[in-house]
Amino acid sequence: QDEYTESFTVGGNAEVGLKVLVHDPREPPMMDTQGIALAPGNHAFIAVKQTLYENHVPPWGVCQDRQLEYYDTYTLNGCYLECRSKHVVRNCSCRAYDLPGTEESCDPTTMFTCVRAVLGEFQVTRGDLTCDCPVPCSMTSYTTSVSFAGFPNKHTREYVGPLLGMEPTYLEKNAVAFSVYYEKLNYQNIRQLKAMDEGQLASNIGGMMGLFIGASVLSLLEVCEFL
Repeated sequence: QDEYTESFTVGGNAEVGLKVLVHDPREPPMMDTQGIALAPGNHAFIAVKQTLYENHVPPWGVCQDRQLEYYDTYTLNGCYLECRSKHVVRNCSCRAYDLPGTEESCDPTTMFTCVRAVLGEFQVTRGDLTCDCPVPCSMTSYTTSVSFAGFPNKHTREYVGPLLGMEPTYLEKNAVAFSVYYEKLNYQNIRQLKAMDEGQLASNIGGMMGLFIGASVLSLLEVCEFL
């Protein structure tokens, strides 16, 4: 912790620790709104579940895969990051260093003043910025559940500390460990299906017409027989 130079008074973080995010390698991470925060003195056990989504294009669904400027695969995060970058460029005439684009990066003063204000507005009033990012036709998501244990224990501190040339108490205040694993060796596939395609529609119409015509002819014969 002694080597931390960030401070919330100049736009940095006030916390100590790190963030971990399990994501599709084709999808860029958005660490400001996603991820798991890990504090020193803990061992986090992160269980992962994988879910695959397959969505339909209109008129059966609303998915749409678009060509992004700075990413090879269309993802929601990639679309949102490009939208953020364009919004910053429009308002600050430069690009935030951690956003995609080819424009010149903003200097530290602009990052602290203009960019910080623009991104803060984006997070609070995203609905007013009209980011046109439709749902992808296929996507992979990972849900996580986390449990924690204290780290390191007394014997580990006393053994590892001298090996690393550190005081045992230093490890407790500065060390963090995490393990990532699949909760189950399978995955869930959620797929949108058409309620009825053209062939089924024609078959149903033909069946109904046959039923109604048959019933009408039968009724006509019964009337004739009665007369």
